[in-house]
Amino acid sequence: MKKKYFFLFVSKKCLSLRVKNLEKHTAFNTLFNKYYAGLCVYCESFVGDRQVSEDLVQDVYYNVWLKRDELDFDERLRPYLYKSVHNAAVQFLRHEKVKNSHSVSVSAKLSEAGLFPFELVAMDSDPTEMIEIQTLYQQALEKLPAQTREIFLCSRKMGMKYTEIAELTGLTVKSIEYHISKALEAFRKALKDYL
Repeated sequence: MKKKYFFLFVSKKCLSLRVKNLEKHTAFNTLFNKYYAGLCVYCESFVGDRQVSEDLVQDVYYNVWLKRDELDFDERLRPYLYKSVHNAAVQFLRHEKVKNSHSVSVSAKLSEAGLFPFELVAMDSDPTEMIEIQTLYQQALEKLPAQTREIFLCSRKMGMKYTEIAELTGLTVKSIEYHISKALEAFRKALKDYL
């Protein structure tokens, strides 16, 4: 029991020596316990997500563990950890920015090409998931009765109003509403795993 309390009050210099010597595991645990919570709060101030910040801090500690024989901590232990967490947070944010801009770009290109109905464009999905959704959408569209498919495409792709479609097809507005609701119901069933 005394040993446990002894390690909690170890100086930074002594702690860095323990990391390098035979008691690496105990010293590393002490290092982890001493700075982990503060590093998580610091990281969360950048990324805004507690779980992500905990993951990033754990990655920093993992890298410290891998480099424990190479690193010379001496008096610079705390600043080293905080700078490592800062760098990990900045790298994460850069990666998220690139990922989000790519996702928006793919979504916009598919929308411009008329591949997605407007309801699906707003989804925040990765590109492979969007391709799966597109495939399910096309399959559901092809399964619709011809008249329902044409009415749906006039409404959603061409942006026509129900009254305009009714005039074009010779049907009533109520019939147009019926066909649109049937098409939307078919899409909801086909895409139930994504909605």
